[in-house]
Parts: sequence; C-alpha cells; structure tokens
Amino acid sequence: MKKQLTEQDIPYLACGARYLGSGGGGDSRLLELLALRSVREEGPVTLLSPMAVCDEEWVVPVAIMGSPTILNEKLLTQTEIPSAINMLEKEKGITIGAVMGFEIGGMEAMVPVLAAALSKLPLLDCDGMGRAFSELQMTTFHAFGIQATPLTMVNDRGECHRIHQAANEQVEHEARDKVIEWGGSAAIAGYPMQGRAVREVAIHQTFSLAMRLGEAVKAAQANIDHILIALNHTFGNSIYGRPCKLIEGKIVDLQRNLVGGLLSGALMVEGTGFFVGEQMEVIFKNEYLLAKKGERALAMVPDLICILDEATGSPITIEELENHRKVWIIVIPSPLLLRDPKMLEIVGPKRFGLATEFFPTEQLQIHEGEEELDDSYRN
Repeated sequence: MKKQLTEQDIPYLACGARYLGSGGGGDSRLLELLALRSVREEGPVTLLSPMAVCDEEWVVPVAIMGSPTILNEKLLTQTEIPSAINMLEKEKGITIGAVMGFEIGGMEAMVPVLAAALSKLPLLDCDGMGRAFSELQMTTFHAFGIQATPLTMVNDRGECHRIHQAANEQVEHEARDKVIEWGGSAAIAGYPMQGRAVREVAIHQTFSLAMRLGEAVKAAQANIDHILIALNHTFGNSIYGRPCKLIEGKIVDLQRNLVGGLLSGALMVEGTGFFVGEQMEVIFKNEYLLAKKGERALAMVPDLICILDEATGSPITIEELENHRKVWIIVIPSPLLLRDPKMLEIVGPKRFGLATEFFPTEQLQIHEGEEELDDSYRN
C-alpha cells in the first residue's frame, strides 16, 4: 500500500491519534500546525506499508522526548529531527530509507510526519506502541530484540548527544537525564532496523487507522453518541477490538501529583443516568492504567482506557482533568502484539505495580456482567 499524505489528512491523523493516547501523548496542536506547514511547503508525504519496504532497507523511528508543556513554550526550529536522523546515519554508517513512529498516541503521531516531510523520506504505516507510553523501552522494538543504540539526540539550540552500546533500559535513563539537562525536550532517532525486522516487530497500520478514526470522529460533529458509533465501526475494522463503555458520570475526586517526572494519581467518577449509584476509579501514571469498580478491575494496561468529554466526545488527557467535569469512560482492546507475554513484561499491569496478571478487557467485562457496546452502536 502506498498513499500520499496531504494537508487534508493531517487534521484527521492528529484527531485520531488523540484517541490512541490513553490519557497521554501530549497536546498535538502545535506539532499538527508544524506538520501542516511542512507538508504544504515540501509536498505530500508517502505513507508506505511495512510490507512494501525492502528487507535490507534501513528504517529509523523518531520522536520528541520530554515535556509536552515545555515543547509548547520552546518552539521547534524543525532542524532537530533531520539532524538527529543524519547523525544516526553517520554514527552507524548506513543510509536511512524510511522513518516510522515510536508511538501513535497524541503529538508523537505528528513527529514522523514532520520528519518525513523535511527529510524527503517515506513514512511507514506502523509504530512501536500502538498507543502512548512514557518510556523509550516500552516498545515492541525492545520487547522483540531490537537494540535502541545508536540513539541520537538534538535540541532546539543544535546541541547533539549520542548514546552508544547501552542496554535499552539504560538508554532511557541517559536520554531522560540529558533532556532534563537541556531544559525539557529533544528530538531523538533510535532503534535503527532493517525492513525485515520492521515487519516482525512493529504494530502495523496504525497511522492509517488514526486517519480513519479522525475522519469518522470529525463527521460525528462533536456528538458523543455518534462519536461512539464511529469509534465502534472504525476499531471494529482494525487490529484493535471494539470499544466498550464502562461508565458515564462526573469526576468527583481527583488526586494528581508529579512523581519522578510523571503525572501520577487517581480519579473517581460517580455514575449518572444508567450508571447512577455506581463509582469507578481510574489510576494513572502519565497514561490511564487501570479502571475498577471497588476491587473489580474492568480494564487494565495495555488495553486503552479513554476518558471522553461528555459535551464534545473529545478525549481528555491527564493534564486536562478537572473535578466536576462530566465524562464517559471507554476501553479499547489493544492489538494482540501488545498482549504478547514479552510485551506484557514491559507494559503490563505488573510493571506498574497494579496487578500480578493481565486480563483482557473482554474477559473482565464478561465477569462483570457488562456488555460490549449495545446494538444501537453497531448500526
């Protein structure tokens, strides 16, 4: 598959990627504008299926590492990402033939589009998370044996940093420390791999899915009932499962603190309408990780917990949470690759100290006696 990603596609991609952030991923609006300008000035970006890339072709994932808030205050010069790619090419002695994403959630979906436009490279329709996670090793690349190094970093002042031959977990720590030293953000390129490896370890079709999601959501015109129908139809024709509504109600308690650089805490939603008399707690650490009623878990990472604004149907990031806000909570079953035992070791509930074992949301819903979206959301 080959598609030309044009200016008209960028808002759809940005919109859909917000639903894949699971509360994280940052605000994509600034990077959406930068991507729009780059595509307008440089021309359409070729979106290429991972199945179409040659076995020996070198591919590099790219991202912005650091605080989304700081990124909004320190504008990208747009030279950072191409510089990181060029530095990695020299470091490894290779020629990069395509770029791809570390993650598809939130603003990070825009970064490889920007990189592809500025570097005149195709963008592969895949990523390493299928959602948003907060650390560099929380990827299918790491889970299935790809080495993160050499990893290159460039900041807004053109300063460069290289990480050589370190364990992937150590790469995360060193890169994070460098970002803090630099003031909060940097462009990164790492996990270089060849086409044959991409096909085996990446989560396919996530960029095209995000665009379809965005187009369907925008057509629903901020009506949350229609948006839920759109999500159900779009995810139903993807590697993800169909969404399930867990509760609708009002946020009555919110505890949110910055711990180790991550927004951590919990919120409580008191049900209204059909859910009156029920309460649901959601635990988060940069992303929503666990939803439960009392001691009964109804959804857990890596499945995607998404909190929607009742008035608009838009996903609410952890930074945007407020007491008394009326919300719907839904869960989206994650792709099978995220549920692989090797991946669960890295991003499963045990990794976050929440449970000893992962249970798919489909199984938890059966135990709870809940149904998937009813027939009114299937038409």
